[in-house]
Amino acid sequence: MAKDRVARYGISRIDDDIHRTHAWRVSLRRRGKAHVKNFPDKKHGGIREALKAAGAYRDQLLKKHPPTTRKEFSDARRRNNRSGITGVYRYAKKYRLKDGREKETWYWEAHWPTTTGQSESVNFSVNRYGEDLARRLAIRARERGLKQVEGIFWASERAENLGASEQAESTSRSDKLPHDPPLTSEGRAA
Repeated sequence: MAKDRVARYGISRIDDDIHRTHAWRVSLRRRGKAHVKNFPDKKHGGIREALKAAGAYRDQLLKKHPPTTRKEFSDARRRNNRSGITGVYRYAKKYRLKDGREKETWYWEAHWPTTTGQSESVNFSVNRYGEDLARRLAIRARERGLKQVEGIFWASERAENLGASEQAESTSRSDKLPHDPPLTSEGRAA
């Protein structure tokens, strides 16, 4: 079952009787651009042939547009970035004094991913290092941290796991496809 999910990475089924649409759809997003193409059963001679064509197209897309690396994902500048450096930001820790007054201490913090789902950060006090040095230290810490980052972005792992043997197996099967409705002699869902 997990093998089928990997073999069908980026491919989904459309069966819409109202609009008479029966097709496999390849849908991948790479570096902000959507790549979408439908493979109708009728045009390709049946449900299995349409899936084979969709698989071949998807494989071409993956070769031409490989998955995002973890470094690329980590370096992508977000809309809410105000420091100008990805993964480095300035913030204040607020605390209350015994006499009731509120005080804040400013920091520059660097943040980077380590393993899947994990991250590391380090902060530098503006009071201790000064504004400019604290910022430069945070930038340097982020750069050092990113040198350790390897692999691909976690959301792209299924594409990377799509091996040639699984591709061949998924596109050359002639038996009933899992999770698909029974087929008529024309290759349509019954």
